[in-house]
Amino acid sequence: MQTETTLQPTPPASISAGFTLIELAIVLFIITLLLGGVLTPLGQQVAEHQNKESRLGLDTARIAIIGYALRQIGQAGPLPCPDLRHDHATQANDGLEDRLADGECAVNTGNLPWKTLGLTKGDAWGNQLSYAVTADWSQTNTPLSGAAAELQVCPDRACTSPTPVAAIIVSHGRNGFGARNINGGDNLMPTSSDELENINLDARFIMHPPRDADRDEGEFDDILLPLSSDWLRGRLCDPASLCSGS
Repeated sequence: MQTETTLQPTPPASISAGFTLIELAIVLFIITLLLGGVLTPLGQQVAEHQNKESRLGLDTARIAIIGYALRQIGQAGPLPCPDLRHDHATQANDGLEDRLADGECAVNTGNLPWKTLGLTKGDAWGNQLSYAVTADWSQTNTPLSGAAAELQVCPDRACTSPTPVAAIIVSHGRNGFGARNINGGDNLMPTSSDELENINLDARFIMHPPRDADRDEGEFDDILLPLSSDWLRGRLCDPASLCSGS
């Protein structure tokens, strides 16, 4: 007596493959969602780290400037001169301060003389720092105790209540607009009038919180560190005998 065997139908290959592709699509969709949730905070963390590193670099530059002024034992000397930014002289953009034979600075606004101060060349975004100093605080023949502050730090272009400072260090932020990069090239020009004010080589600077590129006033992400006259005197003229004329 023969036993009948019931054969189960085999699904077509196309149906089996179809289920596999659908499952794969679902998995890829889930992975995309997960990556989107992870990469966005990661990008923010990188930006925050770069911002923190650049602020630390500004503070390090400030300490180096004080060290430069105190390099002579028993007397506080002048602050360093800026490094010429433009190629109108052979010394431009070499990282060294540009001081004339008479003790005055060749310019009072330019790049930070990073090599003179023993610092790294740029900020976390690979751009050189800008630097400005008043004549009274940078001339070799001016008593620091009587030095005046002539630079102006303003919250906006109107500048109705400027803050006077003796020197200032500027990082041009993540966008780097207006800066000279560490490779020796000039970055794109700023899109906002506020950032333009910080590179026009005059004695006025704009400092306020960051502003997105979609704002009518344009993007702003410059980071500024002003050095006031009182702050400098407190570090250079203590004891008072360190400053000539005290």
